[in-house]
Amino acid sequence: MFKIIVLLLLIPALLIGQKKEETKFQKASKYFFQKKFEMAELLLREELKDNPENRKAYSYLGDIMLQKGQYDAAIELYKKAVDLDPSSAEEEFRLGQAYYAKKLGNVAVDHYKKALQKNPNLKYAYFHLGLSNLMLLRDKSETIRNWEEYLRAAPEDPQYEKIRRAIELLKDPNFKIPPPDSDIPIEEILHLGGDILKTTEKKDSSESAGHEDKKTVKQLEDIYRDDDLN
Repeated sequence: MFKIIVLLLLIPALLIGQKKEETKFQKASKYFFQKKFEMAELLLREELKDNPENRKAYSYLGDIMLQKGQYDAAIELYKKAVDLDPSSAEEEFRLGQAYYAKKLGNVAVDHYKKALQKNPNLKYAYFHLGLSNLMLLRDKSETIRNWEEYLRAAPEDPQYEKIRRAIELLKDPNFKIPPPDSDIPIEEILHLGGDILKTTEKKDSSESAGHEDKKTVKQLEDIYRDDDLN
């Protein structure tokens, strides 16, 4: 009788100690945030065969394709994610990044605007709107308007002063944006040092609950979500 009671008392502890087996998507996510993208890609593709309704799997795989420079593949994956969740602002933003990489400025701008319509708090979209207007569309007024909106939304940005000074220079009536084929980089002319591109990245769920955004500093033309994709 005593042995039976002891065994019954041990069963809950044994059950608690058992680790729940990770799903394929959980394993893929772990590799993703460890930047082991080849393994993540394999598992994500397997996950989508088994679960074609997994929006995050399309989104993560789209990030990997964007990192690899396979922009059309990334676009298709982000579109599938949007189809599964039309309210998602993140994938609209990602589409903007992918089209920026393809140097399709008007299309990139449209997606950044859609992202803001879905989530007005996605402040980094304002920076990218300004960036697209500056680098691809050569539109001073829209660059100024969006970057001013960005600074209002993100006064804590460590590059605040550089962006503010760039806006002042753009407002100078004598300042002319160089043509796309110019040998002088725009960021050099604006004294930006080539280091103020803000990107949103995927953030490990161990760092933050949900699918939240953060930014990092990169070269002005480096549209990738560099180190910690969201």
